[in-house]
Amino acid sequence: MTTIRPSNSSSFPDKMVNPVFPPMSHSIGNGIRPPTFPPNVTPSNSSQVNAPIFPPMMNTSNINPTQTPALANVLNTKTNPTVLLPTPYNPTLQSPHLFSSNATSTPPLSNVYSTTMNSTPSTYFGNTSVNSSAPPLNTYNASQISSLPPPPNIYSPVSNRPAIRPMYPTSSSLHHPQVSQQQNQAPSTSYPNPQYNLNSNSTAAEHSGQSMPYGIGGNAVSTTNQQANNNLNAPLSNNDMVDLLKEKSVINPFAEEPPMSPLLSEENQQMNCSPEVMRCSLNVIPQTKELLNKSRLPLGILIHPFKDLESLNVIQGTKIVRCDSCKSYINPFITFLDNTRWRCSICYRVNDLPQEFLFDPVTKTYGDPSRRPEVRFGTVEYTATADYMARPPQPAMYLFLLDVSHNAIQTGYLQSFCDILSECLNGLPGDARTKIGFIAYDSRIHYYDLSDRQNGIFRVIIAPDLDSKPEDFLPMPDGLMATLCECRLTVETFLNELPKIYQDNNETDSALGAALQIAGKLLDQTGGRITVVQTRIPNVNPGALHELISTGGHATKEPTTIGPTSDYYKKLSLDYASVQIACDLFLLNSHHIDLATLSKFFSSRQMNSGEVKYYPGFHSVQKPHEVERFENDFRRYLQRKIGFEAVMRLRSPPAMTIQAFHGNGFVRSVDLLVLPNVNPDAAFGMQVTIEDSLAHYTSVTFQAALLYTSSKSERRIRVHTLSLPVSSNLTEICSNADQEAIVSIIAKMGKNLFRCY
Repeated sequence: MTTIRPSNSSSFPDKMVNPVFPPMSHSIGNGIRPPTFPPNVTPSNSSQVNAPIFPPMMNTSNINPTQTPALANVLNTKTNPTVLLPTPYNPTLQSPHLFSSNATSTPPLSNVYSTTMNSTPSTYFGNTSVNSSAPPLNTYNASQISSLPPPPNIYSPVSNRPAIRPMYPTSSSLHHPQVSQQQNQAPSTSYPNPQYNLNSNSTAAEHSGQSMPYGIGGNAVSTTNQQANNNLNAPLSNNDMVDLLKEKSVINPFAEEPPMSPLLSEENQQMNCSPEVMRCSLNVIPQTKELLNKSRLPLGILIHPFKDLESLNVIQGTKIVRCDSCKSYINPFITFLDNTRWRCSICYRVNDLPQEFLFDPVTKTYGDPSRRPEVRFGTVEYTATADYMARPPQPAMYLFLLDVSHNAIQTGYLQSFCDILSECLNGLPGDARTKIGFIAYDSRIHYYDLSDRQNGIFRVIIAPDLDSKPEDFLPMPDGLMATLCECRLTVETFLNELPKIYQDNNETDSALGAALQIAGKLLDQTGGRITVVQTRIPNVNPGALHELISTGGHATKEPTTIGPTSDYYKKLSLDYASVQIACDLFLLNSHHIDLATLSKFFSSRQMNSGEVKYYPGFHSVQKPHEVERFENDFRRYLQRKIGFEAVMRLRSPPAMTIQAFHGNGFVRSVDLLVLPNVNPDAAFGMQVTIEDSLAHYTSVTFQAALLYTSSKSERRIRVHTLSLPVSSNLTEICSNADQEAIVSIIAKMGKNLFRCY
């Protein structure tokens, strides 16, 4: 299945500016009826016909049926004037100078046309005589066409002239009637013209060559004549073709940043955190809850708290200054009353300023506190003190659970997995204490001892009995998780031999539930990350799931609901969240795998902070594009940053409250989210509601704080601050909305309404 994606070139318009829609929605003047389509039809009885003139030429009263009227958009030739020679099609708008006449020209009746397959158009007949008082229509030879002035730019957003898009007939038609330009008449439709953020004294001439915003959010469209002509004549063949079955993301990842509200000063805009990190669905906050409801727009915050940044200010070794009331961190939007006091920008409490805050770490001098990086940048990171630690930072722990059943061996994923992991061992986030481990499973559990530091030899122990509690049996508890820097040779040897070990495995069952129990027991003291690669539905207790019931032939009985069929994985997810364990799933299946149940465990919005990657029909030979996608995703997954034992809190003014969290994590309280793991690709949404009036606010401040343990075993706090203006004007609120943020918030809300998740 393919779809057409607009070209990145500026010659292809994003949308039509001030379109005439629907085609016959504008009024028809001078009593002329709408044309009957197709217009060029010769009636059987030509004695009494009230046929419309198409294309419209002039406001005439009578036409003699014995005379052939001259057509304004046809070149003059020396041949029989009643026969029109076929001319190449040129879909451009005619200049108003082509229709030079003292009479009022009739506006076009429609921007829809119909043509016949004949190269010679039909002749119009009528029962009226020619009005001799009407001035003749001007016609031009082919040599004179090039000297005509260029057509006006009808796509200018500040022009009162409505836009008419050119028509693109089939190549088989040789007669191409052109669209005349409507003049001096605005369409009387019920659709309002787009609103633009222009000053009251702005004129069309001032903005004719500038980019003007349209709709909500302030996106811009170019209005120059050259670009308008390019947009009209751009061939459809220049568009990019996208295969939606192969390319899951068709949105340009390099989209322009949303413009900030003009109500916010330029200085405040620069002090805000990057919109890639934190953005609001409304760049102007409504003053009251009633005004928000009237706008019919959702109010929410989107956050990428651990986003990769080009530059980050890290503050070390100083006291962290916070508000005594709301516990927010000092930020660029606070007010210094003097060198000893400051007013919070969220709750407006006056706090004391410690003396050490007067020290400027850049110039190494004391003096002005406004030079501190905390009050100059919207995103800063603190090195946390012991007050922010419930226990000493734990080492990075990486445990891999691998499906080695017969179905898994047939897909050939083990070779790709081992190659990518061997390639990325040096880039795996961590320090000298980082540990790594592997557990394989089919109908049994396979433990691997990688603790040999000298010879690079690994050992395997197979536990066939899964009837008893499998988590009670942990052979070699100290050898299952090996220190990577000390056992590097053993790990590399294991990855080289793993595809060969199971190449003749005929076990078809999968004991995923038991493997997850053992993995949780292995990491319950330290926390960490578990990576699962699964190729078939788990069918061995504990945690066995049922396949689709066959009804004979090729038909199967579909499940009655799409929701989870077992609570086993939901309970296991709660146990993982309580001991700071996150679990990620890579699904490489070719048959039914009960994704609804497994995703409830691996990426539940209320429990685990893991994620699910899905590769349907994965096969190393038959589906090379899926193999490439898996390798790219897995490489990024291994090398990206990671934070452990994280918690995130969003602070807002007292008149506003957090209504709901949207994202993968455990919601401990209304504004606190527990994240066993956090990565740069993790995004969260928060719905915000207005409880009290914001009439006494000129702006509101939102602040997100992420407390986490880095892969280097450092406890850190990353703070993002966003300040937005408050308004009681509904037009300002709607015109400064962020479309992308609104769509994202609505999508997250819809996902939560879908009970499968």
